Amino acid sequence: MYILIVSSSQDPNSRSRILAQECQHAFDDMGINAKLVDLDELKVPNFDNDTIYQTEQYQYLHSLTIEAAGVVLCSPTYNWGCCSELKKYIEYVGSTDENHVSALFDKVVTFVNAAGLPHSYMAHSALATSLMIDFKCIINPYNVYVHNRHWLDGRLTDERRPRLVKSMKVMAELCTLLEGRTYQSEWEL
Repeated sequence: MYILIVSSSQDPNSRSRILAQECQHAFDDMGINAKLVDLDELKVPNFDNDTIYQTEQYQYLHSLTIEAAGVVLCSPTYNWGCCSELKKYIEYVGSTDENHVSALFDKVVTFVNAAGLPHSYMAHSALATSLMIDFKCIINPYNVYVHNRHWLDGRLTDERRPRLVKSMKVMAELCTLLEGRTYQSEWEL
């Protein structure tokens, strides 16, 4: 079992990328196998529901995601929502046609968001709802929301770090508990 951490920021000085790395460290400290993928390094082409299935990026991301017990989605907060690169990742690995099946069905998902202000703490809500309804994902109620006041000298403050660690512990426990589930979801209402 492993947990996939997806960093979706395109900013070279991204705080959400730092948070993704902090999630990796938290899992390492717990002895949990986790893999970190940075979408900025992959240069993922736009989703077209046609030629993307032959791209190395699609095949790599789909394989990593479908084999993961759960996914930690790390994103900057823009315009009161998660970034477009994260949405593109969901379109990629969530798409289904006659030859491909979504890699997101039944995944445990934790949202980790970096923002400037404390006001957009529900920025992940639209994506969370979509993942629950479309892919029957289990959304970890212990999301991580970090804004400007939670940083000191480029590092996460001691006040906010316990929330990140607790969220990753809950994520690991949910993945472990659901590993033996007896159902498998597909497109259904």
